[in-house]
Amino acid sequence: MDAKTAASVLQAPIQSLIDFCKKEFSQIRGLNKEAAKLAASLDTIQKFLNDAEARTIPGDAVKSWLKKLEDVAFDADNVLDELNYHLLSKQIEHTETMMEKVLSCCSSSFNSIARTRNMALKIKEINENLESINKEATDLGLVGRLADQPALDIATLETNSYTHDPIFIGRDDVVSETVDMLTNSITTDEKSVSILAIVGMGGLGKTTLTRKVFNRLKNGTRFGSHIWVHVSSNFDALTLFKKILKELTRDQVEGESQQEILSKLEKALKDKTYLLILDDVWNEDLSEWDDFINSLLGVSCVKGNAIVVTTRKMAVASIVNPLHTHELKGLSKEDCWSIIRAKTFGEGNVPSDFEAIGKSIARRCQGLPLAANVAGGVLRNKPEEKWRSIEEKWLSPDEGGDNITNILRLSFDNLSLPSLKKCFAYCAMFPKGSQIMKQELIEMWMAEGFLQADGRDDMESVGEKFINVLLHNSLLQVSNRDYFGNVESCGMHDLVHDLACSVSSSSNSSRVRYKTLEEDESSRIPKEMAKSLRTLLLTSEGDISDINFSDFESLHVLRVDSQVIKELPSSIQKLIHLRDFDISKTEIEVLPDWIGEFFHLQTLRVDSRWLRIGRKLPSTIKYLINLRHLYIDSRVELPMGIGRLTSLQTLKYFPVGDQNGCKIEELGSLNNLKGELKIRNLERVHDKEEAGKANLFKKSKILKLGLKWGDDREGERNDEDVLESLQPHSDLRELEIDGFNGKRFPLWTQKMSVGDAPQGSWVILNNLMSLTLINCRECEEIPMLGQLPNLKSLVLWGLRNVKCINSSFYGRVNKDTRIVFPALERFELKWMAKLAEWAEIEISDGSEVKLFPRLQHLSIDNCGQLMSVPSHVSSSCLECLSIFGIGVECLPADWLLSNSETLSSLRITNCPNLREISDRWGEEESEGRSFTITSLPIFPRLTYLMILHVPKLSLETVDAMRRLQVDGYKDIDP
Repeated sequence: MDAKTAASVLQAPIQSLIDFCKKEFSQIRGLNKEAAKLAASLDTIQKFLNDAEARTIPGDAVKSWLKKLEDVAFDADNVLDELNYHLLSKQIEHTETMMEKVLSCCSSSFNSIARTRNMALKIKEINENLESINKEATDLGLVGRLADQPALDIATLETNSYTHDPIFIGRDDVVSETVDMLTNSITTDEKSVSILAIVGMGGLGKTTLTRKVFNRLKNGTRFGSHIWVHVSSNFDALTLFKKILKELTRDQVEGESQQEILSKLEKALKDKTYLLILDDVWNEDLSEWDDFINSLLGVSCVKGNAIVVTTRKMAVASIVNPLHTHELKGLSKEDCWSIIRAKTFGEGNVPSDFEAIGKSIARRCQGLPLAANVAGGVLRNKPEEKWRSIEEKWLSPDEGGDNITNILRLSFDNLSLPSLKKCFAYCAMFPKGSQIMKQELIEMWMAEGFLQADGRDDMESVGEKFINVLLHNSLLQVSNRDYFGNVESCGMHDLVHDLACSVSSSSNSSRVRYKTLEEDESSRIPKEMAKSLRTLLLTSEGDISDINFSDFESLHVLRVDSQVIKELPSSIQKLIHLRDFDISKTEIEVLPDWIGEFFHLQTLRVDSRWLRIGRKLPSTIKYLINLRHLYIDSRVELPMGIGRLTSLQTLKYFPVGDQNGCKIEELGSLNNLKGELKIRNLERVHDKEEAGKANLFKKSKILKLGLKWGDDREGERNDEDVLESLQPHSDLRELEIDGFNGKRFPLWTQKMSVGDAPQGSWVILNNLMSLTLINCRECEEIPMLGQLPNLKSLVLWGLRNVKCINSSFYGRVNKDTRIVFPALERFELKWMAKLAEWAEIEISDGSEVKLFPRLQHLSIDNCGQLMSVPSHVSSSCLECLSIFGIGVECLPADWLLSNSETLSSLRITNCPNLREISDRWGEEESEGRSFTITSLPIFPRLTYLMILHVPKLSLETVDAMRRLQVDGYKDIDP
C-alpha cells in the first residue's frame, strides 16, 4: 500500500479515538489530564495524516511512520475501550439493587484504585509514543493540515434498489442462446451430464452473464435443482461436494468422508435433474477433474443434467470436455459507452461535451463491462472538468499498468470518506467468491468502529449508505435480493478483491488485524498474531476447545461456523472488547451466564436450531445494555426484563410470557426496533389495554410484522380486542396474522388503514407489499384490499369460515379507481373449506376495470365448495396457474387465453366437477365457446403441465403438445 492510501485508511480509527477521548474520559478523576493530552496528540496526528494524503512524500520513510502510528492507535483504542468497559460495569451496578455473583466479581476487580492508576500509566505510555511519532512526522516534512469535510454523494443514494446491479448491455443475445442451449440442445443429449464452458478474461462479465442465465432457468421448471458453487483456485473434490450439498440442503455440512458426503448428495438430488454452475475454475489437472466428475456421475443416473463452467483459461475449458465452449468477447466501445451513460445519466440526455469525453473513457475500458461500470460510478454526478481530468490524468498511459487496474484504483480514490475506504479495505478479509450478507457486514463494520452516527443517521443507516455507495461504484456487486428487491447479500469481483487486498490496512503493519480461518488451515494461531487480531471468522470444522481465547485480547468480532462445537470455551469470557458474537452455526444448546459480562456487545447471533433445545436464554442477557441486534430462534424464550435493552434494533421474535418481565409490555420501551418483528403467544395477552402497552403504532421502523395466536386456549377469547390494540404504523411493508380467532377483524384490518390519533383521520397502508392471513378460522369476511397500491403478495390460508369473497374485497371502484389490485404478483387461496363463491367486481356504470394486471402466480387449493370464480382477469403476465381440489364445473378461458404468451406452469388436479374451459361466462350458450386443453392457443413458454384426476375434462391431444414437458397424465404424451 502506498503512503497516500495508507494515510487515508488510517484517518478513520484516529478520528474515532479523538471522539472517544473527548466524549467519554475527560471527566474521569485521575485520568482527565492524560485523556486531554491524548486527544490533543491524536488531533495533531490527524492533521499530519491529512497532509500525507494530500501530497506525494517519499514512500518508505512515511510508510514506516504510518506503521508505527497504526500500532499505537490500536493500542490506544484497546486501553480506552477497557476503561469504558469499567464505566459500563459501574453503570450497571448502580442500576441493580443486587448484582449477580458473576457480575459483582467482575465489577469488584475494577473498583480498586489500582485499576485507575494502571489505566493512567498505560495512557501515559501511549502519550509518550505519540509524542515521538509527532516529532518524527515533523522531521519527515509533514505539516499540520486541516482536512476538507467530505460528504457522501447523496444523489447516488436516492435511486431505487434495483440500480445497484451491474448495468447489463451487449450480452442479451448470448444469454438467450445459452438458456436455449441448456433448455433444448442439452435436453436431447444422451449424456446424463452435459457441460457448457464460458471462457473469458477477468472483468469480461462471465459471472454476471452466467448469473443472468442461472436466474432465468431458476424461475422455470427445466431443472429440479439449481446449484451455484464458486470454485476459484482450490479445486478439491470433497470441498466441492460439501459446497454442493450445502446449496441443496441449506444446512451446514459436517466434516465427513467423501463417501458419506456423496451418499447424502444422492439423497438430496433423488430423481431430480440439476443445473450446476462451477464459477471461476482454475484447475488444469485432468485427474482432479476426472475424480470430481466421475464421482458426480455416480450420484445420479437421471439424464438431462447440465454443468456450466466459467473460467479465464481455455486450457481449463478443454479438460472438462464440454458439449459447447463459448469464448466471451469484449464489448464494443459503443456498448461500453452505453454502460457509462446509463450509470451516469440514466435515461436523461447527455450534454455533447460530456459525450465526447465519455466515449474516450469508454475506449480505455478495453471492452470490459466491469471497467465500464466502475468508470460510470466514478463519473456519476461529477462536473465536466472532473470528467476531463479523469480522462487526461487518471486513465492516461503514463499512469502505468493496465487500464482496468487504473480504473479500479480510481474508484477507490474517489470514495469521499476515510471511514468508507476503511470499510472497503476490510472486505479483503473475506475469501474470493464469498457471498457476504449485507446486514452482517454492516454489523461487523460497526463493531470495528468504522461507522459513526452523524446526528441524522444511526450507525446502521450510515452502513446502509456505505453499502449503496460501494454498489454504485461497482466495488461491491449484488449477489441476492429478497422477493421485494431488497439487497440481501453482496460479493466482490476477483479483480476488485485484489484491489481491496492491496489497500487493506493489514498490509501496512506487521500485525494482522482481520483473519478468516478456513477449514483447510490449521486451527493454531500464533500468540503474537492472536494478540492483535480484532476480527476472527472461524469457518473451519475443527474443534476450538484447545484455543486459548484469552490470547485474543483485542478481539471485537468473533464468528464461529462449525457444527463440531457443542460448548463455549470458558476463555471466551475474557474477551471484554467483543462487540459482535456469532455462534448461530454451532451445536451449542445452552449459553453460559457469563455472556452477560460482554457489556460492549452490539450483535449477538444465537439463532441456531440447537439452542432452542435449551429453550431459554440466560437471565444475564438483560445486562447487555449496548446490545442492538439479537438474533434468536422463534422457539427460544426470552429472559425476564428484555425491555431494559433499550438500544435493541433487531428482535425478530418476541414470545409473550405469563410472568411479569415477560409480558407484551416489555416491547413498550423498545422504541428503536426496526425491520422484522413476530409476536407469538398472543393468547396470553389479557385485554386491549395490555396489548396497547406494546406501543406498536409508535414503532415506525418496524416494516415486517407478524402476529400469532397459539392453539392452546383456555377461557374466553379476546382476539378482536387484542388485535385492535396492535395497530401498526402506517409505513408497514409486510403483515402476517396467524391464528386470529375473532369473527370480525377490527376496523384497521378491515380497511387496511390505521387511525392517526392526533389528526383524527385514517391513513391507508399504502406501502404494504405483502399480506398473509393464516388459520383465522372464525373469521367470516376478508378485508378490503383491492386498492392497496403496492400490494405484491396476498396469501389467504385456512380461513375456513369464509363463505364468500364478495365485492367489498376489491375496494371502492369508481371513475378514479379503475385498476384493482394494481401491483399484485402472487395470490394464494388455500384451505377455505366453506368458500362457495368468489364474486365478480360490481361496476355501476359498466365501464372497463382492470383486475390483477400484474398477476404472475395464482394458486387455488383445497377449496372444495368453490363453484364460482371471476370470469375476467386483466393479467397478461401470468406465469404459474395452479388449481387443486376446487368444485367449479367451468374454468374461465380468459385465465388462459390472456396469458398464452407468458404461462410456463399449468397444474389442474383433483377437480372432479370440472368439465370445460369456456368463455361463455354469464352469456347464452350459443354465444360462447368451449375449449379443450389442447385446442387452446400454443403456449410457447409452457414447460410444465399436470392434468390429473379431472375425469370430466376433455383431454384430446394434438401435435402442438410436442413442445411441452408433461407430467402426471400419460395420455397427454404424444
